[in-house]
Formats: sequence, C-alpha cells, structure tokens
Amino acid sequence: MRKHRVLVPNDGSAFCRQIYPHLLKFFPPDETELTLLRVGHAPSGHVPAPPRPAGYDGSSVTFASHRDANLALHPIYASQEWDSAVAEIEGDLAPDVKLLADAGYTVKLEVRFGERGEEIVKFLEHHPVDAIAMTTHWRRGIQKLIFGSVAQYVAAHTNTPIFMVRPEHE
Repeated sequence: MRKHRVLVPNDGSAFCRQIYPHLLKFFPPDETELTLLRVGHAPSGHVPAPPRPAGYDGSSVTFASHRDANLALHPIYASQEWDSAVAEIEGDLAPDVKLLADAGYTVKLEVRFGERGEEIVKFLEHHPVDAIAMTTHWRRGIQKLIFGSVAQYVAAHTNTPIFMVRPEHE
C-alpha cells in the first residue's frame, strides 16, 4: 500500500511547529510520508561595484569603498551563498525531521527560495501530494490586507486538500 504524501510547509517558527501534534491525530505515521518544505529568501551573492579609473591615463583603478575592494579580491558568489543557505536550513530543520521520524513518520526535507506561497504552489506542480498540513494566523481586516496569508494564497492556487490549524497561542 502506498503511503499518503503530506506536505508540511515550515518557516522554522514555533508557530509552524504547532501543526505536529495534529499530524499525529489525523495522519497515522505508518500510513503517511511527510515532506517538510522550507522556503527561504534567495541568496544573491556579494560582488563589488565595478572599479573606476583612478589615474589620468586609466592605468590604475579605485573602488567606491574598502568593502568593494575586498570583495574584488574575495568575491562571494551566489552559488556559494545558496549552498550555505541550504545547509543552514537543513541544520535548522534537522531536529524537526528527527522528532517526526522518531514518531514513526517517513520524512523528507525540501528547501526552496523565493516567496513562500508561490514556491509552495510551484513545489506542488512538480511533486503531487495527497494533502497539505499547515498552521495559519487567520488574519482579518487590515492585517490580512497588509501581511497577506500564505495559507490563503496556497488555497487559492491549488486543488490539493489543505488541513489548516489555527493554534490558540501565536
């Protein structure tokens, strides 16, 4: 029998982790495979501003700042930051993976970068799941207008069933 696949978006907050007890109630570990999905901010690398000619004949150059001069000697490329960010996120979520695995779940970890709602929907397009389990603040009024809602965005852009929990304490 194939296990049910459940996507669990996790931003690393204690608020998001409040979904875990509900997973045990509604998704039995022996029947469920969990995918923890963390969406982070995209790393961009650090490269200096281009050098400017400094001499009358253009034979020497100068940089706008000491930082730019140092980065010209030792640039940090986006790919290096990307790998570092993935490793950091994997390390942050390792206790969550262990906790859920110790509860009996098969757990996979996925890392994406970008806007959370959009990246969750993109993930679903390429990795079909049977359900999504997530917490929601369930904001209303001006808060909803200003902050938006990842849960609302995902619900509006997918047909996958969503199990949403609004924890009592944020």
